[in-house]
Amino acid sequence: MSGDRLNKARGGASSREETTEIGHPRGDLALILVGMPLLGLLLGLALPRLARWASGSPVLPWRDGIEFIGGLDAPWQTALVMAAGLVAGLLLAFTALAESMKVRLSDARVTVEQEGRTRTFERADVSAVFLDGKHLVLLGADSGELARGENGARAAALAGAFRAHGYPWRDADPHASLFRRWIPGTPDLPAEVHALLAARKAALKRDAGRDARDLVETVRGLGFVVRDEGKEQHWRPLAGA
Repeated sequence: MSGDRLNKARGGASSREETTEIGHPRGDLALILVGMPLLGLLLGLALPRLARWASGSPVLPWRDGIEFIGGLDAPWQTALVMAAGLVAGLLLAFTALAESMKVRLSDARVTVEQEGRTRTFERADVSAVFLDGKHLVLLGADSGELARGENGARAAALAGAFRAHGYPWRDADPHASLFRRWIPGTPDLPAEVHALLAARKAALKRDAGRDARDLVETVRGLGFVVRDEGKEQHWRPLAGA
C-alpha cells in the first residue's frame, strides 16, 4: 500500500488472528536514518566556515562562541565537529522514530505503542479512527480520545489497513462541529476544567508535552475533550455528557 510498512503476521497457538503493523514508509525510514545523520555530518563540515563568514558581521550575537567555532580549522578539529554533527543527526533520527506512534491491528483489537507506553483497545471500544492533520486519532465509545500521535504512514495506507480489519475509519473528526474555543471563565465549563486548561496552556508554553497530554486525560475524566487548533485550545463535551 503506497510503499508504507504494512507487515502481516500470524499469532501463536493461542491466537491465530492476522495482524497488521503500520509504520513509516520505507523511503521515509531511509530518509530519517540516513538523511539526518548525513545532514549533521555535512553541517559539521560547513559550520566552521559559516562561523568564519558570519564573524565579519558588525552586529553578531554570541560573538565569542561563533569566533571560537570559526577558529576550528585544524583537520582534527574539523573531524571532531563533523563527528559531533553526525552524533546529533543520529540522536534526532532515533528521537523521531521513538516519538512516532506505532500501531498493530487485528480484527479484534488495536495496540498502540507511544513514548515507551503500550496500550491495547478492543475493536468494540473504538468508535472512530481518523487523521487530524498529521495525527492519527482513535476515539472511544464515549467519543473521548483513546490515542493521538504521528504514525508516519500515508493516509491511504492507514485508511486501508483500518478498514480491512473492520474499524470505523472516518475522513474527518465526526465531532468537529462541537468544538469551541476555550475562553477563560466562560460559564459553559466547570471551574475545575478551567483550572486544568490554564495549567495545560502553561505546560504547552514550556514545551512540556507529556504534562499537557496527562492534563487532557484528566479533563476527559471530567466529561470533556480537548484539542489544539494553532495555539488555541478547543473543547467539547463527551458524547452523552
